[in-house]
Amino acid sequence: MTTKKWCIGFICIIAASLLAIMGINYFVDPYGYFRSQGGDCYELDEDDYLREQKAQHIKHFSDRYDAYLIGGSKAGALRTEKLKELDGYNYYNCWVMSGNFQDYEAYTKYIVEHAEPKKILLQISTSEIKQFDRESRGAIYETPAMLSGGSKISEYVSFLFKNLKLSYEKLTDDSERYPCLETGERNLTKYYNYYNENKGTDEYYNFLMKKKVDQFYENLESGTPDKSAVISECIASLKRMKEMCDEHQVEFQVFFGSVFSGQMIGYEGDSLYDFMRQVVQVAGDTWFFNTFNDVAMNPYNYYDIAHYYYEIGDMMIDTMAGHPSQYYNFGILLNADNIEQEIARRRTYLNEWKDYYAKHGTLPFQGIEDSSLVPKVYGGH
Repeated sequence: MTTKKWCIGFICIIAASLLAIMGINYFVDPYGYFRSQGGDCYELDEDDYLREQKAQHIKHFSDRYDAYLIGGSKAGALRTEKLKELDGYNYYNCWVMSGNFQDYEAYTKYIVEHAEPKKILLQISTSEIKQFDRESRGAIYETPAMLSGGSKISEYVSFLFKNLKLSYEKLTDDSERYPCLETGERNLTKYYNYYNENKGTDEYYNFLMKKKVDQFYENLESGTPDKSAVISECIASLKRMKEMCDEHQVEFQVFFGSVFSGQMIGYEGDSLYDFMRQVVQVAGDTWFFNTFNDVAMNPYNYYDIAHYYYEIGDMMIDTMAGHPSQYYNFGILLNADNIEQEIARRRTYLNEWKDYYAKHGTLPFQGIEDSSLVPKVYGGH
């Protein structure tokens, strides 16, 4: 074989290999990226590139919605049908895995500039003060090019040349999938199933929460780390979001979601308190459901250490709509007049938890028979 023929053959092999990689990644579409481009792909779940699917859905179907809920994965349990009770608006739930202010700002900017929203409702989950963005976690955590202003062509090509290992895993994966709802909510069916199978057993807490809670116990002893640098980035982003909404005459409302006590101790401290002060300063009146209350002490109100069930989301919406919860101190409306009083009260509660932990090596969690259990109506029995 001549050198020329050998080179041509080699080039053909390379070209065929590249075409094969692109073809497999395109048709298998392990991230759901290519299926998302029309905005009407409703078969994706939390393991797919939902950031792109949600952005495309907003692009193509914004005429269906008056308002948008933006937040991290906790917000996935806020039902849009229930959100309508706040103000009569039709909502789209734009939650993302590992929520962060980089994504929140990117979605807000796109929505106010390309849709015609009446309102942006932002849920803060507390864990945002850990890191400003989450792109280092992998492809499904990257901010889509259509939101970030990056090259759509480069993004498209990058998904054509992803590692074929994931395509193979997708093809051979026969596990049941739980796609998100058309209006964006997270599908919690598998979590309700686990609840029904394991409620009242040690397995529920031990499997879903214990490992992470045990790590957070260290913060009860040594305190939470300083997060002032990240908080500065988050607050600067929040200010820009508020300015965008004001400029486009869009209502902007902020609230903090309910947090399980086992996760609360991972963030409770001076950095969180400073964050709370600054959020109220920027956003004004702010509903705060990350409070010391019995609901937060019961692990059965949460489907893992970081996420509440639909029923807790409903209670939050009811409270914001003017129908207070029967559970004491479930939520408080923070403002410039009461923020310092609330922080002082939190310090007192935290010291009580520290004392309890020093004596018992745990927190005073409640159980399946306690009145703090919010009855399941969407999947539990």
